[in-house]
Amino acid sequence: MSDPTGLALVTGAASGIGRHAAATFAARGLQVAALDVDEAGLDTLAAEHPRVHPFRCDVSDREDVDRAVGQALGLAGSSGLALTTVMTCAGISPLGAVLDQPAAEIERVMRVNYLGTVHIAQATVPLLAARGRGTFTAMASIAGHVPLTHIGAYSASKAAVLAFCEVLAAECRGAGVRFVCVCPAAVETPMLQTLRVTNPETINGKPGIPPEAVLRAAEESLRRGRPLAFPGRGTAALWRARRLAPYRLTRLLDLVIKRQTRSAS
Repeated sequence: MSDPTGLALVTGAASGIGRHAAATFAARGLQVAALDVDEAGLDTLAAEHPRVHPFRCDVSDREDVDRAVGQALGLAGSSGLALTTVMTCAGISPLGAVLDQPAAEIERVMRVNYLGTVHIAQATVPLLAARGRGTFTAMASIAGHVPLTHIGAYSASKAAVLAFCEVLAAECRGAGVRFVCVCPAAVETPMLQTLRVTNPETINGKPGIPPEAVLRAAEESLRRGRPLAFPGRGTAALWRARRLAPYRLTRLLDLVIKRQTRSAS
């Protein structure tokens, strides 16, 4: 849910879920601060949607986040608007066995996916709380609940996002800010399409969830006051099964993925 009279801030806005969210918010009448490291992608988005304002930003760098958020707030102030909607979609997903992945690559995943969420939250949530209203949506993954082989670094980063957001929502209870952490299965984005090519042994050709389904599930959870959203058929069932039989489910899913990958090759 978004306030049509305010400013929305979206990270990872150059492609995938973030791009869809930024475009949707702009179509509803919001001014949108679109943050990403992909300047070309931001420029094409802004060209398509006049209410979208691009800001190059590396969310893993706190100083860069503070600069970009400050510029976005300057834009809002000059228009007489207030920040009302924050959505963190920036993320990376290099795959591989955790003992084979370079430590620097694993650290980069944590800095972008987890610390990127932290940096944005610390820069924006106090502003929402000061007004006593607004929404904060963080993009996690069902992989944060159900870790699988060859996505260990990504799973760990999304598990950290989940834990952080749960604590953040608890610490801000009563401040008037609504929070949701979104946990989709694979989403049909350029990142997933690239992984199909670079990691066919892990990512099969089955279509992912459309980005619009992810945003729809996030907004429905915000409307209902639910702290988690599980877009996609069967995603919530996976979450429940993981809580009841964690190791058995992980082994079963690994077998299913291997069979699907073999049949697709």
